[in-house]
Amino acid sequence: MYGIDFHADDYAASIENSKRILSLARSGRIDSFSVITNMGCYEACMDLLRADWTRFPRKPLLSVHINLIDGYWLCAEKEGQIIRNSWVGLLASGMVPGRRRKRLRELLSAEIEAQIGAFLRRTEDLETEEGEPLPLRIDGHVHTHMIPLVFAALMDALERMGLRERVRFIRCSSEPLLMFLSTPGVTGTISPVNLTKNLILRVLSHSVRKKLGAAHIPTGYVFGLALTGEMDLKRVRLMMPKMKAYVRKKDARLEVLTHPGGCLPEELSEEYGPDDRKAFLAPGRDIEYRMLTERPED
Repeated sequence: MYGIDFHADDYAASIENSKRILSLARSGRIDSFSVITNMGCYEACMDLLRADWTRFPRKPLLSVHINLIDGYWLCAEKEGQIIRNSWVGLLASGMVPGRRRKRLRELLSAEIEAQIGAFLRRTEDLETEEGEPLPLRIDGHVHTHMIPLVFAALMDALERMGLRERVRFIRCSSEPLLMFLSTPGVTGTISPVNLTKNLILRVLSHSVRKKLGAAHIPTGYVFGLALTGEMDLKRVRLMMPKMKAYVRKKDARLEVLTHPGGCLPEELSEEYGPDDRKAFLAPGRDIEYRMLTERPED
């Protein structure tokens, strides 16, 4: 079903990060956001969210933001230990055959189950604008859920929890690239890192989209890979008509994927991996926050 969803990732990454996202929700500038459940500030951030729930002009949709990169392990086997993974490391580990791969899949599945469980415990009684239970939505921090082994572990967890029929959305991180490379004002402005990210996730998306379709789990497309950390208002305005036309043709939903939160330097402790220590202090977070305050109309 065609629609536009302005979305913020990384709620509960820190208190300051979460307050910025809540301010956007209170002013009606975002439609949904993703919640990390395994950071030390999770419970405090959920207290803030629940206190604000009746203040939102419209109730935002919430997603579990599966985090297998940093934060704390929640599963029983490693509970309380800090996660030390990388995207490339998870991808490579999934290519190892035999028992090691099976063992890692089981561990990741247990952790995903624990993170989904933590989310449900704090949101089960929250309701949508229509007075219905919140739909269960899932995505992944730095898109790790797109890695074949992680996606398999996610589906294992949902099956074990009896939640596969309840899931109403899993993000498929797929974004058309050609239109970015052919739009004046955008052409030549995409960083090599974001270009590579777009291409890798596009390859992985073919399998994920097919499997989600077979499982009858809704998904959509994203706008925010080629411009990750750089979703400024000028280029978003240039690209929005093309992105809308693209998803309208496919009769699909579009997540305008942003990272408008930001941590204070003193909030960054050992639970943050090296990449996140840089990302959560990046000036692009302020750029994306400002874009949302002046965002184009749907």
